[in-house]
Amino acid sequence: IEVPPPLPATRPPEMYKISNDNPEDKKKRLKEKELEDVEKGVEETEKEKMVREKEAEEQERLRMERRRRTQEDMVKDFVSILENMMNPRQALTSMMSAIAGLISFAVGVVYVVQNPEHAMKANELAIILIAYGVLQILLATTYFVTCVQTSIAVTKGVEDTFQIVIGVIIAGVYVVIAFVSLIIGLYGFYKTLALCSSVDYFNPSSRTFVPKTEFCTCLSVF
Repeated sequence: IEVPPPLPATRPPEMYKISNDNPEDKKKRLKEKELEDVEKGVEETEKEKMVREKEAEEQERLRMERRRRTQEDMVKDFVSILENMMNPRQALTSMMSAIAGLISFAVGVVYVVQNPEHAMKANELAIILIAYGVLQILLATTYFVTCVQTSIAVTKGVEDTFQIVIGVIIAGVYVVIAFVSLIIGLYGFYKTLALCSSVDYFNPSSRTFVPKTEFCTCLSVF
């Protein structure tokens, strides 16, 4: 009888393999792994925080840069406008307006006191002369202040925002005064022309009595 050869030894399946690891060692390794994961998470969180802070700083820097450039553009435009206003022809016009305003104010004050009460036309023209003279003086003063503000803005540059605001306000006041002065001047011119055919220089009791000096001043100024 032939005896069959012995079968080769085979390894037991892995599923049936019994682990010899100590449970305490497993717990220790799990804890160490958890600690490593936590440390990695903290490091990643700190890195993300640093990245976010750098991004926020960069955005703030860009915002301030845009704001500074905007202010520079505003100042350049503002100074350019005011420099155009400061041309010699405009300065001469403002000087002539100031002289006309002083003459109008002086003549109006003199004749509003001297004219009789019933001389309504003369008193009306005198009041118009006073108002027009005051506005012309204010207009010339505003122009002078605008020139000063322009010089300050050019000297200090874009860092002084207060000068920008003051300059814009003064320029706005200048425009308003010029507009009101134009209206009063046209009204005075109309009233003066309306009296050309009926003005009376010699009879103080007449309703159309106007002293010759006052009437000629109105014709010259308006």
